[in-house]
Amino acid sequence: MKKIILFCLVLAATACSDVLQEVPVDRLSQENFYRTKSDLLAGLNAVYAQVRGANSYGTNYPAQLNGMADYCISRGTQIPVSEFKGLDGTNVGRTNGIWRDLFQSINSANIIIKLTPGVALSEADKNAVLGEARFLRAFNYYNLVRNYGGVPLRTEPITTAGETSGKRAPIDEVYKLIADDLLFAETALPSTQAEIGRPTRWAAKLLLASMYLTRENWTVARDKADEVIKSGLYSLVEVKTSDEFEKVFGADLTTSPEEVFYIKYARIAGQGWGYPSYQHPADGPYTTGVRAHWTTTAIPLIKNWSDKDLRKDYNLYSSYINRSGKLTTFPVAEPICFRKYRDAPANPPGNDFPFLRYAEALLISAEAGSQAANGPTAAAVENLNKVHRRAYGFPPNTPVPSVDFTLAGQTAASFRDLVLTERAYEFMMEAGRWLDLKRLGVDKLKATIKAARGKDVADAHLLWPIPQQEIDNNPDISITDQNPGY
Repeated sequence: MKKIILFCLVLAATACSDVLQEVPVDRLSQENFYRTKSDLLAGLNAVYAQVRGANSYGTNYPAQLNGMADYCISRGTQIPVSEFKGLDGTNVGRTNGIWRDLFQSINSANIIIKLTPGVALSEADKNAVLGEARFLRAFNYYNLVRNYGGVPLRTEPITTAGETSGKRAPIDEVYKLIADDLLFAETALPSTQAEIGRPTRWAAKLLLASMYLTRENWTVARDKADEVIKSGLYSLVEVKTSDEFEKVFGADLTTSPEEVFYIKYARIAGQGWGYPSYQHPADGPYTTGVRAHWTTTAIPLIKNWSDKDLRKDYNLYSSYINRSGKLTTFPVAEPICFRKYRDAPANPPGNDFPFLRYAEALLISAEAGSQAANGPTAAAVENLNKVHRRAYGFPPNTPVPSVDFTLAGQTAASFRDLVLTERAYEFMMEAGRWLDLKRLGVDKLKATIKAARGKDVADAHLLWPIPQQEIDNNPDISITDQNPGY
């Protein structure tokens, strides 16, 4: 069984000395409870608990974003997500849940940020706790701003519904708060953590790199990614067969040299990751599921994917042996499904959500480095090639002429397209493709979806709606502040 390092939230009958346990902070007096470092660390678990839940990263957040990728098509109640015409009531309900849980997580972080200075700790310990809380607040706001646009900036704890106020801040102001939090976190957090799953200064640097990439601040994005690369703490796991990617994503895995910051789950009732059920059928050899996402070779990224790329076989499957021992193929109309996240049917899925991994640092450095120089540099090409070589089963750091990309004939635009394609394959079903397309601009996003799916993207599909409950309860937001199409 996968060793539990972090986030055993309810283990009343199990001794687990290295496991963090959530404390229901909303039921305790904050002033009375937060007296020691252990109290603060326990309180921090509430910040993670809301992120890990079914309404956010547990299920709905990756389900919504993966269904909006150009290579993924949704089934069932998720169909409107892949039609690109705006969300229906069912899926608006899901994005409302995401909003609620991310803001609850922000509020839990704000409690820690406010109370930590009053706890008797060394300055180093205080900074480590504050760095973690501010990293997590930035993480939540980064997810909010990319999907909803401008949102209220809340930096103080909310204790009553009457305190739920704040105008939708301009997007630039949201990003400023994210940057301020992460710049603090990268100096306050330790280089390594005793408990796997807590962010380090390198996680803060890589999240900064991702944010700067989204903001097209190319030089700083490249430099922050390069700091992670040059730290020497991370590396790509070498593989020679497709199944060896289980050493990166497997349900039995505790961690790997690629993990920079993952959302951690475990094979424990109530602690497993819910999203993998969206990928698999009910009678298959993997996690029992509903097969909500599928794809087809009519989509260019899938059609053009080389069979020599080990990620293709690892990510895609068209048939399986069902639990009665019968070879089963997926329906002709829905011929291919995704299988990156897999566990035995009897287990709650123990896979972790790979939010930040080392390949991200390499590909951010490649893209941003080329954009900063107005064309690919040798370093940018090499960083791209490291990821590409590993995908074909070769050692990442050794040139492979038959596989490597070269500088010859490349422009900034053509090289960026290479990187974006590599990102699509490398991070398939990691909830990032739609966000990658969005940062390329509306015209490019719409053209890509049109070419892949034959669908016109409505403006209403570009941002998720502000929840009606927020409009009703927040005196500073009215129906006129709603995103287009809702």
